[in-house]
Amino acid sequence: MIVGRLVRSKACMLGVAVAAMALIADVPDVKAQTFPSRSITMLVGYSAGGQADALARILGKQLGENLKTSVVIENKTGANGMIAAQAAARSEPDGHTILMVTDAMVTIDPHLATSNHFDLSTAMEPVVSVSWAPLLLAAANNVPANSVAELVALGKQKTQNLSFGSSGSSTPHRLAGEMLQKYGGFTMTHIPYKGTSASVNDLLGGQIPLLFGAPTAVEPLATAGKIKILGVTSEKRYPLLPNVPAISETFPGFKIISYIGLMLPKNTPAPVIATVNKEVNAVLATDAMRAWLDKQGMVAVGGTPDDFKRQIAADYQARGELVRALGITAE
Repeated sequence: MIVGRLVRSKACMLGVAVAAMALIADVPDVKAQTFPSRSITMLVGYSAGGQADALARILGKQLGENLKTSVVIENKTGANGMIAAQAAARSEPDGHTILMVTDAMVTIDPHLATSNHFDLSTAMEPVVSVSWAPLLLAAANNVPANSVAELVALGKQKTQNLSFGSSGSSTPHRLAGEMLQKYGGFTMTHIPYKGTSASVNDLLGGQIPLLFGAPTAVEPLATAGKIKILGVTSEKRYPLLPNVPAISETFPGFKIISYIGLMLPKNTPAPVIATVNKEVNAVLATDAMRAWLDKQGMVAVGGTPDDFKRQIAADYQARGELVRALGITAE
């Protein structure tokens, strides 16, 4: 009888253990269940005061209010944003460290010949595309061309040496100039600068005839009559400058835009990603956020993580081919 009781007792204990394991299996990921359990850090790979930093701060403030926690902005500059990216990739995948990324970080830098080959697309999970902005092709007033077609014709005549300025050798601005040459079948000399403001100053001073720059840096000067805008690099006309033709109207398929989004470390629970995505979309839908983005020359995006993933994948492929063909290296 004692033996029987022991057998029944062991069987009972085994049944309890199996039931407990079943219950544990049904419990959602603890990280997801408790998110957010503390303050969130948003890493920005660019210095304080810049456009990415300003966007991080206004977005972080409203995101923190929605999630009922604080969002701390931490600037980790260096290596074209890769210092911040690597720090984010090493962080705990629980949603409490978010990385703000630019299109260059995820679609250009991984292909650079002298890059450390850190690839964000394999180390991080896309969460949401926050905003986009085109680049503007601007010309000095003395350039004898008032459209993209006229500029291409001028370039093919080879009566003068054309050059264009950009904000750096491995930037979307430079790729836009290289793409225009490829589509138009003419050549220009690329002049890299440390930022757009320096190239704008040289355009005004007559040192360069052309540049690709952000709307906020270029449009006010065009409005004042100091320079002229020949085209916009977005696939369709830019909503904030509807009278400026898209370069794609001359060369179908031409498209290069700058964008900013958010990513989380690999293995972050899907419910956490979904929560951050949902709340960022809610922020982007507000009139206040859209008005702020308008003033910065940016357009709100939003959408699903898969939307952002597809956007990155398409540009990763197209820009990678161009980077390798030109032999572009890290600055």
